[in-house]
Amino acid sequence: MARRTKQEADETREALLNAAERVFLKRGVARASLDEVARVAGCTRGAVHWHFGDKLGLFLALDERLFLFQDELRQALMADGECMKLSRFAEVILVCIARLEHDEGRRRLLTVMWQRCEYVDEMAPALERRRRADVAISDVFRQCFEQAMERGELAPYWQPSQAALFLHALMVGFLTEWLRSDAAFSLSDQVRGGLKMFFSCLSGIPPSNAQPTVFATA
Repeated sequence: MARRTKQEADETREALLNAAERVFLKRGVARASLDEVARVAGCTRGAVHWHFGDKLGLFLALDERLFLFQDELRQALMADGECMKLSRFAEVILVCIARLEHDEGRRRLLTVMWQRCEYVDEMAPALERRRRADVAISDVFRQCFEQAMERGELAPYWQPSQAALFLHALMVGFLTEWLRSDAAFSLSDQVRGGLKMFFSCLSGIPPSNAQPTVFATA
């Protein structure tokens, strides 16, 4: 019986998180109510308080569900414990991008966390998690570009830290446009074209048949 009770509690918790994801996406975190979350989940408001305490606790628990793209990309780029050559760099990024693009759940969560909430003081843990992930992936970019420079793969007018900053800004820009655009925006296609031109600039070799990246309008 105790096992069944724990299973039911876990199921209720997951139902509340699923409901919060939908309500936060629709209303925005600030305007969402715990009553609506409970209603969508088919639970009582008391269940929300029992599992999460308040809306902040619910939001932070939902944030923990999100596998940050920065963390996934960092793990992929360092899969062998060291930075990979530039010849494989873009390929690995595109694999991670395609995986993200086809995961509707992660897109919903990213939209909530990037575009449906204001990060007031009490939400600092979620914002800090993203800040640490940004720092970590930027550091990996920089290390990879430093090694590329040592191998002669980086054009002399690039500094590794500058290249890392450009690449990070490029990825953030693509993800932001994708989240606020409709289904006609192909994240994989846009990133593929952008990376082709960017890595050509890094190597100092003009891209062949590169098409300009065109963003969907908001």
